[in-house]
Amino acid sequence: MIKTYIRVELSSEGESPKQVIERLRRIGAVPVVGDYDFELSLVEDERLFDKLEEIHHALKGAKVRYTLTTRTDADEETSARTRHEVTHYVDLRPAELKKSVYKAKLERWRDMGLDVAELEVLLERDLDHFKEASKEFLRTHLDQLSVVKDRRPSDNQVDGEILALLDEQGRTIDELKARTGYSEDQITLSLGRLISSESARRLLRDGTELYCLIPPPAPVVRKTLQMVPAKDEQEAQARILESLLGGELSSRDLVRAVRLPKEQFVQALDALMKQGKVKLVRKAKKEFYCCA
Repeated sequence: MIKTYIRVELSSEGESPKQVIERLRRIGAVPVVGDYDFELSLVEDERLFDKLEEIHHALKGAKVRYTLTTRTDADEETSARTRHEVTHYVDLRPAELKKSVYKAKLERWRDMGLDVAELEVLLERDLDHFKEASKEFLRTHLDQLSVVKDRRPSDNQVDGEILALLDEQGRTIDELKARTGYSEDQITLSLGRLISSESARRLLRDGTELYCLIPPPAPVVRKTLQMVPAKDEQEAQARILESLLGGELSSRDLVRAVRLPKEQFVQALDALMKQGKVKLVRKAKKEFYCCA
């Protein structure tokens, strides 16, 4: 079966939502909750373009804008796996509609690694208290969210915008809402992903809930070894012998210990080896210098 999904953008200058719903009901469109506003099935003997034309004529004069998405049965299976679902609400009372939407939200949180059993019980017992309780639950469990590797591109975009606004001093959710225009749920879930990937952290400061940037670790900067020239050949040899009194050293460690310029180091070490005062030993394919 082929289904067409309709997303309607209402206008204060156009017809009311109720009038728009009635227009689309006449051609068999079903109101839904989710990524789209209406669902319309195409029966076997109907042509797709005829149905699209019917949608256009049904909305003509309503002063609304609309977009269409058509899917086959195979698309529907893929959509369900990626959580792009719709919830039918024909003839549902407001309380039932809220419960349906909230249950879908809890299912998404469960997929992200949270134990939502206590919220499911609250949803059945106290719907009015559920909304605030669910917000507080999510905020206090953000660090337990699993990092979703195959997130939708839209999630990546939200995370990037939120991360760009965070700093080490911290921002509130209200500040992030004002700066981005995203909903509280979108921002909260994004912060959960950022916290679980160790890009952000949550803290309370003077009773205010803040979300702070965790800066990436600074790159390791190696300091340039400062060389100290010896006054003469004898001092250079003495510094090498003194460094080897503690035991065997690799050539790299010996260079760092004596801090002689390269030319002085090579000449002094070569002289000591010819005099038999320093010898080279090999262990496990590595070379070490030591006193003879």
